[in-house]
Amino acid sequence: MKKIILFGLASVLALTVTVGCKKKKDGGNDRCGESEIKVITIPANGTIDPPAPGTSFPLVVNIEAMPGTGASITVTARTEGGSSTTYFTTTLENALSSNNFTITNTPAGTSCVVDVTVTSKTCNTNQWKGSYRYSAK
Repeated sequence: MKKIILFGLASVLALTVTVGCKKKKDGGNDRCGESEIKVITIPANGTIDPPAPGTSFPLVVNIEAMPGTGASITVTARTEGGSSTTYFTTTLENALSSNNFTITNTPAGTSCVVDVTVTSKTCNTNQWKGSYRYSAK
């Protein structure tokens, strides 16, 4: 009887140690051990700007939490809809904490989407993605 109780306690202890020593991930996100990239854009992420005159529009990308090894920024502007056409794209390989872009060649009278992706230089799965909508009069 003592052997059965000892075996049961040993089994419970072994399971407790095994579960407690499991490798933990970054909250379900694979960021290679880096902290999460945090970004604020102007215009703000998720907004819909009212139609404005002109074909060039400013974009500011502020990186509040930059990976220690740096990051790159890719900005793409496209028309919205089923046959979306990309009319502007640029990549900044060495992003700073504040980055200014000018979206050019915006087609008039069409709803457009700007997609922004900030990617760690050493861990391509550590990304921030955002977008906003706008249009030219």
